[in-house]
Amino acid sequence: MNESLDNILLEVSRSPEIDGGNLARASQFILDSALKGLDITRVSIWELQPDKQSMIATALIDTQRQDAETLVLRKSELPSYFAALEKERTIIANDARDNPVTAELAPNYFPEYGIYGVLDVPLRHKGEMIGVMCCETRKEHRKWTSDEVAFVGVLADIYGRAVSAAERERFEQLLIRQNEQLENIVAERTESLTKALDNFKQAQERLIETEKMAALGKLVAGVAHEVNTPLGISVTAVTHCEHRLKKLKQSFTEGSISKKQLNQFIDDTFEAYDLLNNNLERAATLIQNFKKTAVDQSSFELVECELKNYLHALTLSLKPMVKKKKVSIDIRCDESTSLMTYQGALAQIVTNLISNTDEHAFIEPDEEHRILISAEPEKDGVQFVFSDNGKGIDSDTLKDIFEPFFTTSRHNGGSGLGLSIVYNLVTQKLKGEIDVQSTPGEGTVFSFYLPNLQK
Repeated sequence: MNESLDNILLEVSRSPEIDGGNLARASQFILDSALKGLDITRVSIWELQPDKQSMIATALIDTQRQDAETLVLRKSELPSYFAALEKERTIIANDARDNPVTAELAPNYFPEYGIYGVLDVPLRHKGEMIGVMCCETRKEHRKWTSDEVAFVGVLADIYGRAVSAAERERFEQLLIRQNEQLENIVAERTESLTKALDNFKQAQERLIETEKMAALGKLVAGVAHEVNTPLGISVTAVTHCEHRLKKLKQSFTEGSISKKQLNQFIDDTFEAYDLLNNNLERAATLIQNFKKTAVDQSSFELVECELKNYLHALTLSLKPMVKKKKVSIDIRCDESTSLMTYQGALAQIVTNLISNTDEHAFIEPDEEHRILISAEPEKDGVQFVFSDNGKGIDSDTLKDIFEPFFTTSRHNGGSGLGLSIVYNLVTQKLKGEIDVQSTPGEGTVFSFYLPNLQK
């Protein structure tokens, strides 16, 4: 190949236009180079359409005229020409009007544009023909040299490189758009999930509040029933004292009071006041413990909790809840065991566990019913074990026991929230862990670890 053509090819190959991803600009650069190297006035690139039945001129340079319309070559009109493009590396037609391959263009195309010779090179990409580059001369008896044929062939190969670059650019832009769309979708979904999570948290807080009120309602009912007994005895003692005092006054008025009657009245009054004092103290203790428990369950404040005294006071308030089924509650905890925690959350956990056990573990009243609550220091926290000797839980029920709204006593008004709230309080509010094990007929054990929380 002569030096001038070599230099043009080197310039084209090195040009950033070829690999820049803009096929239109690369095509124009290649056509300009073909005009310069071949010394012709018309060159074009035709793109094969998807149906492979026609080609459209997508890039064209004619230094002598301007085409007003997009040019189209149809396979039905040019079957030999299309067949040659599929088979040949290059179509060399020095006398295009008489060449059997290009003669189909002679009646209209060649006379219209004053074309005498063509040098057409099929354009291929990934092994398939995608079009053709047409180099056309308006000089009669022009012969294409072997260097010119090789030159055009290399330009066609470079065009394939430009097509690959444009395809890569298109895919990159598509990927960028898809990434942007994906980021927008992720942002929208994140916002949606955030809102859903906020709504869930609000609903959860409302459910916890509802369950707290339900637990307090049980406490109120139990304590009210328990307080009624000492208050009733106290009222009876006061009534008795009032009756004896009226009789004493009558005897005094009539002047028939005796020393024996006076001594008897004093003894009866002391006995009645002892009974009255003991029962009022009992009622006051019940109300005090209830008040402490109720305050704890309605407020969540981080405090240093002395567990033995607190659990005793808490379970004393809860005993009326389990009195009907004769359930005893035992506490095993050293005096020195304490925990930095939200006392209200701990109260809610113990209340819900006792309520759940009373409702599900024990069916009929029995003196043998037992609940044992133990608390032992472990790591930087306390390990709690809440166990009962009730009827136990089967494996199918056990796997769903902490699920919200799961209950086996919906017909009795069960909400299915008690143990779900226990799980959430232990794992989220108090940053702990909880596990449950049960054997049908032998009882159930809830084990939960609570760490010391930092203020």
